[in-house]
Formats: sequence, structure tokens, C-alpha cells
Amino acid sequence: MKKGGFRNSGFLLRTAFVLLTTLLTAYFLFSPVFAHVPVFGGEGKSLEEAIFVEDPLKSRVLYGQLSGGGDVRYYSFEMEKGERIRLGLIVPVEPRTRGFPDLVLMGPGIVSGEESGEKNGEESEEESGEAAEAPETVEIPEGNGILAVPGSRPRSATYEGFTPSAFHSLARLDLEAPESGTYYAAVNSPPGGGNYGVVLGYLESFSLKEWLFIPLNQIRIYRWEGQSLLFIFSPLLLTLAVGFLIIFRTKADVVDYDPGRWSGTVAGLIFLGTGISFLSQMLVSLSKSTYTPEIIITLFMAFAHLGLGASAIYLSLRRRGYGKERARVPLYFLVLGLGGFLLWAGWIVGPFLALEAGLIAWGKKGGN
Repeated sequence: MKKGGFRNSGFLLRTAFVLLTTLLTAYFLFSPVFAHVPVFGGEGKSLEEAIFVEDPLKSRVLYGQLSGGGDVRYYSFEMEKGERIRLGLIVPVEPRTRGFPDLVLMGPGIVSGEESGEKNGEESEEESGEAAEAPETVEIPEGNGILAVPGSRPRSATYEGFTPSAFHSLARLDLEAPESGTYYAAVNSPPGGGNYGVVLGYLESFSLKEWLFIPLNQIRIYRWEGQSLLFIFSPLLLTLAVGFLIIFRTKADVVDYDPGRWSGTVAGLIFLGTGISFLSQMLVSLSKSTYTPEIIITLFMAFAHLGLGASAIYLSLRRRGYGKERARVPLYFLVLGLGGFLLWAGWIVGPFLALEAGLIAWGKKGGN
């Protein structure tokens, strides 16, 4: 390639990475405003073993499973008088079910009554009315009042753009804590059991660890929905298979074993795979729910993943220039790796491989 060609390609790469960095910064600053922290695990089969939730004002979804036959799960949290209690109940979208779980809030100063909750602002297919009393299987702490909302399916499922996924929002409670003390949330199992999620809190914030491990929790959310591992990973496996086939058939330079080129290429393919996975999961979720503006979030994520993948593959397979052009390659891979972590691209493996490609390129002194 001519020297001028290197200058032109370098200018395009610099422009692309400035734009990408700007988008990453904006996304990282503003996206936590719209997302919930997913939490898995815990037993909570009795009041004594209730799963304690620290900082109940922080928005999170507590995923679990009920085995049926009166099975109940309990959660506890401390509230100060006047603090806002925001509680909800979601379940996966399933074509057939024998019932839905009930949501019960118990705590000091709560007054039991007919106006105990709402169906997330939506009309239900089954009008069951508001429950004034908790199900018989739910333990009630002495001296506590209760608010109980029976589970019933809304007319349409809710689409969530960050995962992406779809779920039924069965109930929601939103009130001020009448007294300071320990409050309990209970989820009562329907006859056939099933998966559920308790939505607690309203302040959207992530720790760095929670943010970075979202990709692994995405897989667990898809499993919670009932998807098989083969279905979840099929877009990635297909992308890797097609990518390697093209590389070997065209005898690209990466075929001549070069650890840095291979790391960058595989990182790019994995980024492409998660981008395609976002698009496929979006289509699956939209087939179960209604169209919402959150589709824009999914499309942004998907095309950002595809952009990261195309950039990593281009940097890995192109013939590299000399001087400043070569010196910038590690920086480009550094941006790709960090971008992968921030945008949940590549299921953690892709970003690590991109950073590895950058480190290898940094250590090379000359030649391709």
C-alpha cells in the first residue's frame, strides 16, 4: 500500500475511534439511568432464612424459582420512615401456565386493605381483584401489616432493551415506609411453580463489578426465560464457524500463525457474534411483546458490537504501516477492549482478547 494510503486509512481510523470513544462515554454515563442490576441466588424459604437485601433503594431484579405446592420465597430489607418502597413482580413469558405467583409486602405500620397494589398500570386478562389477605402459606411476622397483590397476566408483555428480553409484569407496589424497621417481601408459588423476579428499588446505579459481569448475567436471564444454551450461543457459534471458514478459504495473513493477529481476529468474531445475538434476542423478545422505544437501546448495542467486531478484524488482517501508524495499533486495540467491557460485547472473552492483541502489538519492534 502506498504511503498516502496509510495516511488516509490512519485518518479514518482515528476519526472512527474518536466517535466510538464519545459514544462509549455518553453510553456509560447515561445508560445506568434506565437499567436494573440483576441478582441471582439465595434460598429464603422461611422468614428466618429471608434473603437480606442491602440498600433497598437501589434498583435491582432478584431472580428465583418456585417449585410449586405452596413454596414461598422471602426477602427482607431495612427502611427508614418516609423512604420510598418500590416493589414489583415479573415472570417469564410462557405460552402455557397453570397460574401466577402472588406478591406480598409485610412491615411495621402497613395498613391492610383492598387498595393494596396495582397491575403495573395495565389491565389484566384475568380480573381477580385486589387481595386484602396474604395466602395461607405465607408467614406473617407478629405485629406486621400486609399488602398483597394476586398475580394475573397483563394483556401484553414488557420489552426490556438492555438484555434484551421480554417478561410479564404482574404487580407493582409504590409507597412510603410508614415506620422505620424491617420489611419483608414474599412471593407465593402458583400450583405448577415456575421462575419469577422481584423488582426492588428505584435508584439506578451499578458498581464496576456489576457492570462488567452483566454479560454473564444475560446468559442466566435467558436461561431464566427457558432458553437452551444451544439456542443462546448459536449466533456466536455460527459467526465463529463462518468467520474461520472465510479466513482459511481466502488464506488471510492471520493463517500464518501470529498470536497478536489471531487474538484480534477472534476478538472481532466474538464481538460480531454478540452483536448478532442481540439482534436475534430482540426479534425473539418482540415476538412475545409490544414495540417500545427501548428497541433503540438494543439496536445501539447491537450495532456497537458489530462496529467493534469489524474494527478488530480490520486491524488484525490488514497490512500494517510503519512509524506512527504501527505505534497507534496497540491504542486502537485498547479502545476496542475497553469498549467491549463497557458495552457488554464479546461476553467478557472478546475484550480480553482485544487487550491481548494490543499488548502483543505493543511488544513488537518491527516487521508485520
